Amino acid sequence: MTETEHLLVCLAEECAEIQQAVGKALRFGLQDNYKDSTPAEDIARECCDLIAVIEMLEEAGIIKKTGTIQAIEQKKFKVRYYMEYAREHGTLS
Repeated sequence: MTETEHLLVCLAEECAEIQQAVGKALRFGLQDNYKDSTPAEDIARECCDLIAVIEMLEEAGIIKKTGTIQAIEQKKFKVRYYMEYAREHGTLS
């Protein structure tokens, strides 16, 4: 396995760990206290782990950070737009 492949596996694993933490938050609530942490804390920790791997991918030249701030702002706009759309259609309260 190459370093690139290893980092990509780490990226996939961190995404899966975020998905698992979000699933627990949706099932048990963000403030459920199981095993010394809440799902909210687990989500925050896993997001930090994901950011660390993303930074390692950038440092290794595997992905580029070009336009990251603009891309983040565009994504926020899109999420907010569709949240409002969902509210208007009664699927988000």
